[in-house]
Amino acid sequence: MKKFLSILLSALLILSLCATAFADDAKPSWVRDDPSSIGKTVVVYSTLDDPQQATVEGIWYEYYPDCTIEWVNDSVGKLIARARGEINNPYADVIMGGLFESDGTTYHDVLQPYTPSIADELDRLDPYGYYSFFDVQYMALVVNKELRDELGIKIEGYEDLLQPELKGKIILADPAATSSGYRQLHTILALMGDEINDDKSWEYVDALIQNCDGVITTSSSQVFKSVIAGEYVAGLTYENIVQMQIEQNGADNIELVYMKEGNTACASGAGMVKDCPHPEAAAAFLDFCSSVEYQQARSVDNCARGVNKGIIYGNYPSDEEIGVVPIDWEWLGTQKQAILDKFAEHWAQFAG
Repeated sequence: MKKFLSILLSALLILSLCATAFADDAKPSWVRDDPSSIGKTVVVYSTLDDPQQATVEGIWYEYYPDCTIEWVNDSVGKLIARARGEINNPYADVIMGGLFESDGTTYHDVLQPYTPSIADELDRLDPYGYYSFFDVQYMALVVNKELRDELGIKIEGYEDLLQPELKGKIILADPAATSSGYRQLHTILALMGDEINDDKSWEYVDALIQNCDGVITTSSSQVFKSVIAGEYVAGLTYENIVQMQIEQNGADNIELVYMKEGNTACASGAGMVKDCPHPEAAAAFLDFCSSVEYQQARSVDNCARGVNKGIIYGNYPSDEEIGVVPIDWEWLGTQKQAILDKFAEHWAQFAG
């Protein structure tokens, strides 16, 4: 029913947009007057999986049929490292995914500022002017229902991950190598103490590390894939990824669990690579990322939330329902490396 409602709402919005386009005999405002002016290629270093890339292509090629997207896929950590290695001779035009408002200035050395041409349509903008936001990520647990039931336990939040029955049966992503890992880490630090990043929150991190029993991955996708495959009972990941596996890929053996302790909502996006080889294509691509056409398609195809104010949703709990807490993202951005260094120290001490 939720899926049907979401599709219906999306269809109504698209019909409305089409009607407006026919009435005005015009392209959406983010599309260049001469689509051929952006060139024939845009190279995108991306954390998106194949279904999410298919959503991009379905909209992009409608408006820019002659500009081919060349995808290069990996975790954000590896993509940034590659871009830094190419800093004197850039290959990529855009880095898409894994760039969060919690990053501060961490990745600015490989990017150049760009503000979307349709910034007035967005409810979140990067205060530094480097990221074009298209996504708002909420955190979740992915739980294998069959394995959980075999253990005879409940998993409703972070505290439940410390149950002795789950020792060695939890998988998390490395916060230094993946966007999901870092998002989960600072969400834990915001929720499991009396204030963000205090000693109490780190005591929980230490306990979680011990119960993970050394299980960590440098791939965000490996978390949900391993839980679906029955290799682990639970994993720490993104809301939309779990929902997508259930709704789009038929993974009926898993459950999306919103942590009973609360949640955080952090915008993420794409950025233009510094001195990129195809700047016109990069600018057009970032405008595309900001568009209601793309973000509405994502909400249906990829179960994702966005930042364009024109999106119509039909299948998400509200911030109040899942207990979203506010975070000073600019402050957190100044603390990112210190938090990652501290996690590495605690992992070395408690991973066993």
